[in-house]
Amino acid sequence: MTGKSLLPPNASKHEKDIEAVISPPLSFPNRDLWNPDKCPEHLLPHLAWALSVDNWDSTWPVERKRKVIKDSLYIHRKKGTRDAVERAVSAIRGDDTKITEWFEDKANLAPGEFTVDYVSTGTPVDGSELAKLVPAINAAKNVRSTLTKVAITSRVEAPEKHVAVSRQAMQLKAGPWIISSMVSSSNNGMACISRQGIQIKSGPIPLVLE
Repeated sequence: MTGKSLLPPNASKHEKDIEAVISPPLSFPNRDLWNPDKCPEHLLPHLAWALSVDNWDSTWPVERKRKVIKDSLYIHRKKGTRDAVERAVSAIRGDDTKITEWFEDKANLAPGEFTVDYVSTGTPVDGSELAKLVPAINAAKNVRSTLTKVAITSRVEAPEKHVAVSRQAMQLKAGPWIISSMVSSSNNGMACISRQGIQIKSGPIPLVLE
């Protein structure tokens, strides 16, 4: 260790060892370690752990990682609200999420029930991501509300005179969920091709893939 120690004379060996590890000067201010926008990229996983980020993927682009960390702060402050649920689900892939509560669809939902519509605009949702959705929703919702359905729309859009192709294969075991087909759409495209192979067994919550 170089430089003068800041520890008191009665510091323990453990404290001295810690100081020896962190004593080299940092190339950035210490306060940036807790700033999702300024924290060095290689330290983002540690910041995510410290701020209780529920879902993390090391392959995400760095800007997505920073957004998920910032959203985690909001989710933990606003748990139990519609916005917290939407952000928790969107954090898994960054796609669009819509919550429908019982008073917005009284014909199909009983008091306290709600549904989630999830739009995948990039690659199809795979089994590992699917398994994270319901736990993420239940962790962010309020206690009195009951999730009754998750509808996932996998959409591939192509510009004019291009072909939109979607090939999907999913296998998941978890209980009696309801499955419909996935849809691939093309805006002003010449053709739209969709090929699916879906085999899903899941829990008590109906799951609709469109």
